[in-house]
Amino acid sequence: MQQKRNIQIIEWEDLDKRKFYSFGVFMTMAIRATVYPATLIRTRLQVQKGKSLYTGTYDAFCKILRAEGLRGLYRGFMVTTFTLISGQAYITTYELTRCIIGQIFAADGIRGFYRGYVASLLTYIPNSAVWWPFYHFYAEQLSKMAPSNCPHLVLQAMAGPLAAATASTVTNPMDVIRARVQVEGRTSVTETFNQLIREEGFWGMTKGLSARIISSTPTAIVMAVGYETLKKLSLRPELVDSRHW
Repeated sequence: MQQKRNIQIIEWEDLDKRKFYSFGVFMTMAIRATVYPATLIRTRLQVQKGKSLYTGTYDAFCKILRAEGLRGLYRGFMVTTFTLISGQAYITTYELTRCIIGQIFAADGIRGFYRGYVASLLTYIPNSAVWWPFYHFYAEQLSKMAPSNCPHLVLQAMAGPLAAATASTVTNPMDVIRARVQVEGRTSVTETFNQLIREEGFWGMTKGLSARIISSTPTAIVMAVGYETLKKLSLRPELVDSRHW
């Protein structure tokens, strides 16, 4: 009986760094453009009071598309490129978002740019801390159940969404609080949490969860496949034939 083979991990020292960074920028932008509409919908669901405007993910999608068109689903997208683009592209992005930056600074000063910073840390750090261990855990479990000739990339593509759903469920309460703090201009995470519980109960902590899982699923697939493919493409030539995919 043929022994099951474990998922092979490409280590940092195995990579051609120039290829890794070059391909990485384009892949990251493609992922963000694909899932941004679901992210926008999730945020709008989380910051609304009860169901005052949208009743759910699909309802929000239809209403935004009908009222604002396709561009409405990408409102604020250019701001996200600040983390990827430098040099001349930095100036271009600044010009495109200057009026928004002027409004934030005029209303809240420098502190306005850090609104919800603590809540964001309490959301994204645990999310990453949960995502990666579960990604490798699910990939290993799937490799034990799958036929030995099953491509590892398929198993990793399945492990990504499973890890994303787990991480989204665990961290969604803090994501709701983060969105409220940033949109409503609050300074206290505890105060925001208490008010949310008073007004909407513990079910309020699940707001936007389905939209978050929906948005994280394609992100996780593309990220897992893209990341593993990126590492494969970046392998040093002498190691290419030694890896099973």
